[in-house]
Amino acid sequence: MRLDKKEYLGLREDFHLKFPGFSGFQSRCHVRVLAESKKPMVVICSQVKTEPGTSIMNAYEIIRGHVFDYLAKKQSEKLRHDTATELEGFAETIEKTRKLRVALVAYLLRFAARALTNRVPMLDQINREEPELYWIEHWPKGTGLGEDVDYLLVSENEVGEPHWQRVNFTKLAERLGYCEADFEIPDEAVA
Repeated sequence: MRLDKKEYLGLREDFHLKFPGFSGFQSRCHVRVLAESKKPMVVICSQVKTEPGTSIMNAYEIIRGHVFDYLAKKQSEKLRHDTATELEGFAETIEKTRKLRVALVAYLLRFAARALTNRVPMLDQINREEPELYWIEHWPKGTGLGEDVDYLLVSENEVGEPHWQRVNFTKLAERLGYCEADFEIPDEAVA
């Protein structure tokens, strides 16, 4: 399934993700997904402090796959809901007008208009130089290599190998059009 960023506009969702770590060891991380109009989608994956297991850096590919599966499922649910709503509207039009042709034409026009809107699949954007999706690893104080909180921007090369670059999250948030608070993960979320 292809993910379409438009399906997530206005989304700010936080959740904990359990994933199979190395040697089958159950691991956990915190994930925040941000998607706002005219801004790239941002996924912030946080290392939790109290959970032993595979680190978010070592399990990047595993976590990314689970997050994309979660978003694809969410997109599928929204599509089913939207289709059901349109079909209910179709049925109402038939009941009101008692004319199947009018209702069918109205339904087909709405369906065609939705299909023709410019939608860029999110998964196709990941490896671009200016991606529409930014994956950020958040390492709370005491979980990373340094003493302080750390943010790493994850990018992939042509063959899909991940690379990590330390970033100033305040400047990155500003550059992407988000406020600093959007990138701040509360301590209780990573406990």
